[in-house]
Amino acid sequence: MPDTPGLAAMRDLIDSWGMDPLLDHMISLPPPPGNAESLTMCLEPLFGRLHEALMERPAQSPHILQIPEDDTGAAGFMESWMTTLREQAAAAGEATGGSEG
Repeated sequence: MPDTPGLAAMRDLIDSWGMDPLLDHMISLPPPPGNAESLTMCLEPLFGRLHEALMERPAQSPHILQIPEDDTGAAGFMESWMTTLREQAAAAGEATGGSEG
């Protein structure tokens, strides 16, 4: 994913709360319905407060998915992201001797 000042501000907020390791753990949890651990963690008041704080960021800077000095906005951000993913997939295929197609 391309980096933007808005995303950097979101990461800084997450880091200031000391939540990075915990959020990394939550991402690794399986998402099926009935996953009590995930549901409990999402209902925790701390997560509610973090969610509120993170939701304030886009209101302060609505161009969170805009690459600096690129006037294409979110569309340019997504194109940059998809180009990077395609390049990485092609490189991985070459590294393993596979072919893309």
